Amino acid sequence: MERSSSDQVNDVDWISNLPDDVLLVILSRLSTEEAVRTSVMSKRWEHVWKHIPHLILDMTRIVNSKEPIYGSNRVATLMTKIIDNHRGHLESCAIDHYSFQSVNGMLNTWIQALTCVKHTRVLTLTHHCPHPCVPMDLEDFNRFRDISPNVMSHPSLRSLSLGFYNLENSLPFSNCSNLQTLKLSCIVAEVGVFNRVLAFCSSLEVLVLDIKFSKKNGDPLKIENKKLKLLLVACCRNADGIRVNFWVAGEYMPHISYNISKEKKSIGHEEFVNLSGDFLIPTASLSVRVDLMNPTEVERLRQVLRLWTRKMIELEIIFKDNNAPREESDSWKNNNNFPNAEFRVNTVWMHNFSGSEEEFALASLLIRQHMVVSKMMIKLTLFPASKKSKIEAAVAKLQALQTEDQPDITIKCF
Repeated sequence: MERSSSDQVNDVDWISNLPDDVLLVILSRLSTEEAVRTSVMSKRWEHVWKHIPHLILDMTRIVNSKEPIYGSNRVATLMTKIIDNHRGHLESCAIDHYSFQSVNGMLNTWIQALTCVKHTRVLTLTHHCPHPCVPMDLEDFNRFRDISPNVMSHPSLRSLSLGFYNLENSLPFSNCSNLQTLKLSCIVAEVGVFNRVLAFCSSLEVLVLDIKFSKKNGDPLKIENKKLKLLLVACCRNADGIRVNFWVAGEYMPHISYNISKEKKSIGHEEFVNLSGDFLIPTASLSVRVDLMNPTEVERLRQVLRLWTRKMIELEIIFKDNNAPREESDSWKNNNNFPNAEFRVNTVWMHNFSGSEEEFALASLLIRQHMVVSKMMIKLTLFPASKKSKIEAAVAKLQALQTEDQPDITIKCF
């Protein structure tokens, strides 16, 4: 008796015989739409996609370009079905939608399902603007509206990214002590709304801001999140000032502040090294807080400096107080291989400089390799007079390192 064609197919369909964990790895290489389509291949594949840990729902990829934007209900319904049919919890979900989903309440429905039901840890929401020339603060065009209070406060939600919205109020962020990462890209709101949002998010370790104040009222943006490890202010238009209870280089400019952590797993460091070039390229100043006695922090500082391929305006280095013995590490001493040979900075500010072997090695490396273009300023005020002589001697040694082709560099204490 001849075998049926389906039996022959089953013999060669060895992929379907793999365990679910392996199939999920395969599906993770596909887009969400492609992963969902595998459900029609056979009964074996019907429910596999429902367990993938990441969903990317981009309405702009699904909607036919000939369809009107406001006729996107069909696609929104399909996206809702995907969320509802998914089984278990989600590690991450990204949604790119049109304005109509903000107006008709669909966006709120998605957020409720993703936070309260799917327990999503990393959520990215982007309003798609089909007309790039339209001002980002156009009334009613991209309102983050009718979002339920406290919807972002589910304890499972750890990271939230919003792009191209007008925030009417801060209610969706009430009691958001659960959030460790907040990224606001092309967001418009009154300064009071921004300040309340940041105050509600009391546990933030990573904060990325590309924002615009809808109107000037004389009040500054207040960043007073005490647990911050990484702060990036890429843009802050119409600002009447920024008050940061953190550390910054004195003058406002596109700026990153980074408190380097010695912890084996650091959310701040992962976010930093994964930042896109669009954020790093315009950055004019960087503040880092580092313990040069700790090999993990030294290596992370190297990784940070590798990211810069163009001249920086200011580099601020704050040395941490640490009386612990030095751990074995590849320190800056006798190491001529700077992480980035093209690195240049106009001014270096060093705070809490003690003149230690490690600190002197880093400072001398910056000078010997002509990384400093204009100034190296070293702050002494935190030390008693008995230590100042040692530090001043170290500064004198740094000044002696200047070569004839570096006549315009200033190296001094302040």
